Amino acid sequence: MVQLPTSRRSQRSQTFGALRQSNFRWFWINGATQAMAQGMQFLVLGWMVLEMTGSSFQLGLVIFAFGLPNVFFALLGGVIADRADRLKLLISTRLGVSALIFALAILRITDLLEIWHVYAAVALLGAIQGLNMPARQAIVADLVDRSDMMNAVALHSMVNQAGQIIGPAAAGGIIELVGIGPTLLVNGGLYLSGIVFLLLIRGLPHQAAAKGATMLADLRAGLRCVRSTPILYTVIGMTLAFAFFALSFRQVMPAFTKEVLEIGAGGTGLLLLAVGLGSLIGSLTLASLGIFKFKAKLLIASVLLQSVVLTLFAWSTSTWVSWIILLFVGATSFGFFVPLVITLIQLNVPPELRGRVLSILGVAPAIHYLGALPLALAADAISWPVAITGGAMLSLLVAVWLGVWRPVLRRLEE
Repeated sequence: MVQLPTSRRSQRSQTFGALRQSNFRWFWINGATQAMAQGMQFLVLGWMVLEMTGSSFQLGLVIFAFGLPNVFFALLGGVIADRADRLKLLISTRLGVSALIFALAILRITDLLEIWHVYAAVALLGAIQGLNMPARQAIVADLVDRSDMMNAVALHSMVNQAGQIIGPAAAGGIIELVGIGPTLLVNGGLYLSGIVFLLLIRGLPHQAAAKGATMLADLRAGLRCVRSTPILYTVIGMTLAFAFFALSFRQVMPAFTKEVLEIGAGGTGLLLLAVGLGSLIGSLTLASLGIFKFKAKLLIASVLLQSVVLTLFAWSTSTWVSWIILLFVGATSFGFFVPLVITLIQLNVPPELRGRVLSILGVAPAIHYLGALPLALAADAISWPVAITGGAMLSLLVAVWLGVWRPVLRRLEE
């Protein structure tokens, strides 16, 4: 048997170190199915809304209907994640999402689907997935040792992005071949299948809230922790602005590609594949770095670069040039920025408050759904390139203010 050089074996061990722990392996595999399902979800729902209404505004409004309950329930989910069994919460929310996607599939296949059904379903999906998100992020620290935290977060992000590669491309292809109804059935089946791997996780610690504390008191404790810890409110503030102004483009991609690039569901899936592939490359690179200092400086650099490449994407009229640019968008945003934020929070928050603080961070993904509506309105009023560029520049201004002008991240050496 050929032996790898010691340096290569060491590098591979460092890149995938957290997978030595069996509970994290099962969670990691489960994450692949969830990421593929989520990658499919918004492409198929977005394309369905465009087919039903032909309106970018309606698409933005549907995404807004998802995001509004997602904001509230993401905060509530953090409190619940610190009180309840996080694993059971993940399983129950996955079941709920599966049921809703299957219901939409049946209505579509039987020609009974109306636009109000879509609004009702996405509002419920927003609530359920808002509950799921904080528990999914908080449970990572229950699965690995502190020394493997950066690696585990990067690997978790990596598998999410791998799913984002396969999911949109698969959704676009299935839509082109057999239509939206069967695609929804596949989407629901992916959500359901991941539960098997969650059931294999054993022996997790249970974090209970202080005896007699109300849910509101628990939430206030999380907010106080963020307010009193400069590194926490700095990175969370940057993330909220980044999500609302810059990342919302991904949720209205079907409208952008249809109107600007003039491509269909298959081509849109390929562009979203580029975002996922870039994210995967970025996450693998981050995981291979192991334990390193100056995470904050890399965080600042990633958000600054992301604003530049997103602006280039906004003005591209070539599908393949856009594809290449989106590789860099994915690498800088989901490959570097997001896992670095989560790592800095995990390292700077007490374990008993982890779920609540991560739920406050969890408002960011919810806010990027809300950002889809003003982005679509601006695109209708002016143009898609100007709307996306404006969002990128606003995100850049906030990043410069919090990350460069203020000294918190510049002086952090962790």
